[in-house]
Amino acid sequence: MKLLAVAWEGHGQVNPSPLTIDHRRPSYGLQFRQQRASSEKGRRMLSPQKRFCSEGRCRNASARITSQEHVELAERTNSLTEHSLATVFRWPSAFKSQAVSVLGSFNEWQDPVPLYKCSRTADWFVSIIASPGLHQYKFLVDDIWRTSPCEAIASDGQGAYNNQSSVVQNVIFEWTADTSVQEVYVIGDFNGWMDLLPLSRKPGSNTFSLSCSLQPGVYLYQFLVDNQWHTSANGIVQPDEQGHLCNQVVVKLPPAFHLFYATGWQDAVLHMRLTSPSNQQPQEWQQMPLHNTASRSHPSGGSWKTAVIHVPDGQQHAQLEFVIKNKSGLVDQPGRGGAYLCPHPGGYTLQHGQLRPFPQATAGPIMLVSDLDGTMVGNGPEADSMTHQFTQFWENNAVLRNSVLVYNTGRSLGQFTSLYQEKAGALALPNVLITAVGTKIFLLDMEGGSRGHASGQRWHEDLQWAHRLDEGWNLAAVKQVAEEAIQRHVGGSSVNWLDRGTEHPHRIALSVHVDSLQDCLAHLRHGFQQHAVQVRIIVSGVGDYRYVDCVAIRAGKQEALEYIRALFNIPLTHCVAAGDSGNDILMLEGKHRGIIVGNAQQELLDWLMQQKQSDRVVCTDAPMALGVLEGIARHGLY
Repeated sequence: MKLLAVAWEGHGQVNPSPLTIDHRRPSYGLQFRQQRASSEKGRRMLSPQKRFCSEGRCRNASARITSQEHVELAERTNSLTEHSLATVFRWPSAFKSQAVSVLGSFNEWQDPVPLYKCSRTADWFVSIIASPGLHQYKFLVDDIWRTSPCEAIASDGQGAYNNQSSVVQNVIFEWTADTSVQEVYVIGDFNGWMDLLPLSRKPGSNTFSLSCSLQPGVYLYQFLVDNQWHTSANGIVQPDEQGHLCNQVVVKLPPAFHLFYATGWQDAVLHMRLTSPSNQQPQEWQQMPLHNTASRSHPSGGSWKTAVIHVPDGQQHAQLEFVIKNKSGLVDQPGRGGAYLCPHPGGYTLQHGQLRPFPQATAGPIMLVSDLDGTMVGNGPEADSMTHQFTQFWENNAVLRNSVLVYNTGRSLGQFTSLYQEKAGALALPNVLITAVGTKIFLLDMEGGSRGHASGQRWHEDLQWAHRLDEGWNLAAVKQVAEEAIQRHVGGSSVNWLDRGTEHPHRIALSVHVDSLQDCLAHLRHGFQQHAVQVRIIVSGVGDYRYVDCVAIRAGKQEALEYIRALFNIPLTHCVAAGDSGNDILMLEGKHRGIIVGNAQQELLDWLMQQKQSDRVVCTDAPMALGVLEGIARHGLY
């Protein structure tokens, strides 16, 4: 297996501006929970001799660790066997909570391990030592067991659903130094800058290393070498949001066979072995359970099930032989007999006896943010057919790679749930809804354990997003300024209320005649400045009247899109927005990819004509949902 080794020489750059470590729970070491007896010894809090200022900035980088800390550190580091890996668990801030723990097969479902809240992002993190392999786990959130919708969900075979991930070595942090160096740690945004993870000195050498299993992504990090922050001039150096210099690492999926099986069997079991084209001794046949995916499709009258078979070190050219059996003794194997053969690591689908390559499985998830009316749905049988064709693609392809679907709509939550019922399965169920010009975000309630079982009628408002919008916002002042603008045009109907902020507390909306638009906007801007309130003014619509939305400065369709992209850890290159009208310009202006469907309104086409030509935004020939499919394909995300 080809691993990403991050190796730095000891004469790296000393960072003159150290990174910010979360001051609410600064910690040395890993949360180690392999056995109940060692649970308390495993958790290490920072000693009082390491001081952090109120902003969380490390001020006393030269402070030393006590002798007792050296003993505890040695005990913990010796527990890191040759095959153990550091991995990170995260509970997103979007699901507001007061206390979060995690429990799973990594510690034999004993003793929930507490997560700690990062003051900068409000996400919850903990770093844990785990053995390699497939692990299921669940979060205890305010005394309620929950799965994270931002991570893969699988059945445990007994009717319950848990989060699931593979702990596989995919990055090695290394630091090579002279003999005088005593301690080396690494910390980064992969664990919320929450835990300083100790590197172990390799016997008989001056190299310190730590093997990790991290989710695919791009991360910033630093080394702490004998209480001095370091980056390396030999690696990529990037500033974080506070301007502190950090190294950057790109973590990718390790080589594996990703198998997706369409079946009506509820008790399907994979029987497999790895072989070599060079006729080396093959593995013994093994059994592996197949887990349900998040897809709501019903291929072969059943569901999509999946298994991941990782390729061991030194077997990059391994092949996979397999058959699938059920408890009744029935066997799914090629018509000619023998076993199915996957000749190379990668993704594969098996349906109706046909084994086909599915390379998207290893490309990582995509995030599609689509307008609803005029883009994803329309009126009449032809429009419904287009919507259904998109849904078939999404459920049988994109969902298998854990993709995220977001609807950015002018409809209210109640209007959307009515539409979803009206379309009777033709409309794909999203993971997230953005409403009210980006001032409200709703997350799908995973009742029944997974997206595949959710009704689509229950949603949770993202209160963390709502809390962010409070900054600089004063609804009473905004309403006062808007009322003054209306009174300036009293006696006519050129400026009227549409929404006084009753349903959407971070937004008010007006209807303004084009003849009064500039005067109204000037008054609004002046009034907001006089009241020292921060407001984003959004003008949209066509015809004699325009919609004027006044929202919190941190709100907006594009801002909400970026928030959700960070929530699900989707790379910019894998994010695409789709729309059909001028209302969608705000979410098409970002750095991510865009799709303008073939039935787009002239206002949006005029905007596109003013943009510098590039392949970032494509204008499709096909209309509505078929145009979304065309755009996804043209962006290479199909």
